[in-house]
Amino acid sequence: MPSHPYKPFFLIAALDATLGIVVWLPWVSMSDRIDTTGTNAGDWHRNVLLFGTIPTILAGFLLTALPRWTGRPAVPPPLPRALVGLWLGARVASLVSTAAGLALSATFMLAVSSIAAAQIIAARDRRDFKILGLLCVFCGSIMLTATGGTPASYRLAVASLLGLVMVIGGRVTPALTCAFLGGRGVSVDPEPSRAVEGLSAALAGAALIVWVLAPQHPATGILGAGAAVAHTVRLLRWRGWRSRASASVTALHFGYGWIVVGFILLGLYVLNPDRFSQAAAVHTWTIGAIGTMSIAIMSSMIRKHSRRPFSRNAAATAAFASITVSAVARILAEAFSTSALVWTELSATCWIAAFVLFLWAFRDVLLRR
Repeated sequence: MPSHPYKPFFLIAALDATLGIVVWLPWVSMSDRIDTTGTNAGDWHRNVLLFGTIPTILAGFLLTALPRWTGRPAVPPPLPRALVGLWLGARVASLVSTAAGLALSATFMLAVSSIAAAQIIAARDRRDFKILGLLCVFCGSIMLTATGGTPASYRLAVASLLGLVMVIGGRVTPALTCAFLGGRGVSVDPEPSRAVEGLSAALAGAALIVWVLAPQHPATGILGAGAAVAHTVRLLRWRGWRSRASASVTALHFGYGWIVVGFILLGLYVLNPDRFSQAAAVHTWTIGAIGTMSIAIMSSMIRKHSRRPFSRNAAATAAFASITVSAVARILAEAFSTSALVWTELSATCWIAAFVLFLWAFRDVLLRR
């Protein structure tokens, strides 16, 4: 087991994200087909990515970052080993029974959350209590899905993951931007505005809660529009355009920007559901925000621990471009129903390319013992 816990988790996450869509891509044109576990293409697709790939990324990031954030000792090697085994068990179980696979995925996420809770509580790190709360909500969404998933349980999963992107991305993005600019002798920006931070968190939280409970309620659109404005202001304060010389830092800003686009599309859906699709907002968040930030944050963590934080890497840059095209193509699939299959296939192909390129870019770190 590598000394850095992120290595096995980022490796299996990228492989899972790739293979999951490789299997699903031929299936997408037969959306009414049911597999041997009783799951259709859409549900299987969501379960693989939301409850399989993303938890491994969270595990790798949290087990590596939390000891530094909290000042606590690093987790002992047996814990990551056991978690990897549990995750693989969940993957095998899902081939036989969707419910069994989801139950083990929930157990995996509960174990990761418990480890995070132990470190955060022991350090009395109140700043990270919100991360712990969002992890618990996400774990609960997996349990709800395992016991008979509903659209609301999937919305709850997306909302909790989006909250984690806002919290973690809102910490990592400005920090790396300042580090990059500081290394080039450029003055860094002042501390973030508490008013902007508080308002953007409150509006986004309220909008997502109402969306989970009543996606077509007018309050969802109103709060979503307010969240879009607040997070635009938050994003602009980070001065992302000043770090355009670094593809990895720029990707963090692009990933966060998709949150704003998703709230805009959600508001348009509430305003005119006959013309705009809720799926456009959901895929903007899942592919655009969560997908881009996942690749960008994994890349940043690998670079940091391999002591090359802002080095140029053509494959990594291509991965960022591919995930962006994937998000755009999936939104276009909702906008142009007559050619939806073509855009969906393009989106899936670019998603696969993004994670293959990520694996190629960091193969020497992820595969080295």
